[in-house]
Amino acid sequence: MKKKIRTVPKFENIKEIIYNSAEKYPQNTAFTTKVKKEDGVEYINHTYTNLLEDINAVGSSLYKLGLKEKRIAVVGANSYEWVVAHLSVLLGNMVSVPLDKGLQIGELENSLIRSEAEAIIFDAKLTDIIEQIKAANKTKIKHFICFNENPGYMSLYKLLEDGKNEIKKGYKE
Repeated sequence: MKKKIRTVPKFENIKEIIYNSAEKYPQNTAFTTKVKKEDGVEYINHTYTNLLEDINAVGSSLYKLGLKEKRIAVVGANSYEWVVAHLSVLLGNMVSVPLDKGLQIGELENSLIRSEAEAIIFDAKLTDIIEQIKAANKTKIKHFICFNENPGYMSLYKLLEDGKNEIKKGYKE
């Protein structure tokens, strides 16, 4: 009996992997998000199609903010929002600067200065640290974007919504 040989596709970059996954496994679950509610817990499945749509929508919004080919820091806990932010930057011809959420304020600020990031996408849990960095005004950061709704900051979900609307209207960059 002949052994069946399976060929594994070769990819040049992460963009090819994401697009291939969305094409081959559109309805398969890429990520599951656990959401705590008053009456328990809800699990939300994000398919490969959803993931790619979210990546492209956020990327479109980042372009509209003038961040094409710019450096964008991403800092926060491992989450769907972190993944979408990081991959939107990578797939959108921008430079992702992933930073450890556990950095002390001085280390985080120095990393932002050295990286020359012009935007930061961050977890709401880091708001106090981000406030101090923003107030010190030592970085090149022009856009402070929070994963969640956070007064005084742009929201990743607002960028996602705006980007989806722009794509529906035919926005191409």
